[in-house]
Amino acid sequence: MLQGMYTALVWCSCSSFCSQASLLIREGNVLEFADPRLKGEYSVDAFDLCLKLALSCTGHKQQRPSMEQVVSRLEKALEISMRDDDKRNNISMVESFA
Repeated sequence: MLQGMYTALVWCSCSSFCSQASLLIREGNVLEFADPRLKGEYSVDAFDLCLKLALSCTGHKQQRPSMEQVVSRLEKALEISMRDDDKRNNISMVESFA
C-alpha cells in the first residue's frame, strides 16, 4: 500500500508536469516553465526542444521516442545551445569594445 501511495504521488506529479507543459507549449509560453534562477541565460530554442522531448517521453508507450531519437534530439539541443552561447559571447565582446 505504501508503494502504491508513492506511485500515485509520482504519477500525480508527472501528470501535473505534463498538463502544465502541454498548456504552455500550446500557448507558446514555454519560457514560463524555465527555472527563474537561470535569469534568461540559456538558449530558448534548446530549452523548447528539451521541454518538448521530456513531454514526448511521458506519452503513451507507442508514441514515445526511441533512445536513439532521444540522444539525437539532446545532441541537437546541445548544438543549438552552443551556437546561441557563441552568439551571446560575440555580442558581449562587440559591446565591450563600444
